[in-house]
Amino acid sequence: MDMNTYSANEANVAKRLKNLVKASQSLAGIESLDDLLPQLLDLAQEVTDAEASSILLYNSKLNVLEFSLAKNEALGEKTEQILKSNVELKMGEGLAGWVAVNRKPVIIQDVQQDTRFFKDADHYTGFHTRTLLCVPIVYGKELLGVIEVLNSKNKPCFNVEDEEILDSFAHLAGVAIIRSRLLEAQLKQQRLRIELEAASHIQAQFCPECPEMEGGSKAWAVSLPAAFVGGDLYDIIPMPDGSWLVYVADVCGKGLPAALVMVALWARIRSEALVQQEVDKMLESVNSAMYSLLAKEGLFATIIVGKYWPATGRMQLVRGGHLFPLWFVGKGLGKIPELSGISLGVVPSPVYETAEIIIEPGQSILFITDGVTEARNESDELFASNRLPEHVKTAKGPPWGSKLLDEIQTWRANAEITDDLTILEIWRDL
Repeated sequence: MDMNTYSANEANVAKRLKNLVKASQSLAGIESLDDLLPQLLDLAQEVTDAEASSILLYNSKLNVLEFSLAKNEALGEKTEQILKSNVELKMGEGLAGWVAVNRKPVIIQDVQQDTRFFKDADHYTGFHTRTLLCVPIVYGKELLGVIEVLNSKNKPCFNVEDEEILDSFAHLAGVAIIRSRLLEAQLKQQRLRIELEAASHIQAQFCPECPEMEGGSKAWAVSLPAAFVGGDLYDIIPMPDGSWLVYVADVCGKGLPAALVMVALWARIRSEALVQQEVDKMLESVNSAMYSLLAKEGLFATIIVGKYWPATGRMQLVRGGHLFPLWFVGKGLGKIPELSGISLGVVPSPVYETAEIIIEPGQSILFITDGVTEARNESDELFASNRLPEHVKTAKGPPWGSKLLDEIQTWRANAEITDDLTILEIWRDL
């Protein structure tokens, strides 16, 4: 080898290494897959000095290679549109499919003599493929796709140096593709978090501020979803006869599905409360209106409703499959009358029954959801089984609700929150 030939080869290698470094720097700065692929093919053609190039990404769900982008100096943008619309390779089909299955590069000097060559691509685009170099894009053990370059411009065929440089480039491409996927997933999570925070803010608006009541009666409430949004619901609604309709409901499940049903339930109760003065009839009307929605989705909602006259402490109660309220009387719990009643959405036409109690001065009633009774500590012990009875004996009030919440938070410590929690308290001062 004379000095001129050596110098030319040395210069060629230096140029290729420079292009590879350039590729590495370019790919490292790209975050979106849509921005990545065009740059990827531009660099692939540049480092191999090819007329055309394409990238086929592996669709693991369909087990096929899909043309994601194609570049052709002669035919321009229409090549990509044609290939994406008409060509999809099964694993093992064509030279690209062979490379994907075997995960080995391939150089073909004359594709027309190779039985593996997929001629439909040329047929659809009008491009004439003479020689081809195809390498797999693999990250770890995961197949991501293949890159192929077509028709070496300055020599009869691609060579081993082209294969080595494109194989190195494919490794860079694999890292860049995985990175872009992770970044896109992170952006989706961020967008979802923002949307959920907005949903949480909106849902909070459905929980009213506790009103001023006459006769020394007061109210306090809290609702804490396990996730951003949840299926617990409470409301305090002024009635035309001077009473207040109060309730706590719990839609089965958590998250967005339960929250959406919760909103529908809130609207329906507000609507029915205006026309149905009797709480049992009101609940029957709510069930009739909500039954088809709940049953269709395989959901249900438990509910406890009270109609309260603050001047006298009189309260009518109706129950739909919900936990009984906690009626604090002195250092113990008063006995709530037995109330039968099925959850909303279980049967189309249930019958509910009512009972009455009198909340005397110094007494309180707490409507709760199972986020209270089923709160678990780090040892997976239930609050209701371990701390609630003791809390009833030792807590001072009224009010009791905020102290109960503090006790639950202390009990739970760092344990995962697994259920929505809601407390609504009505009490009378001494």
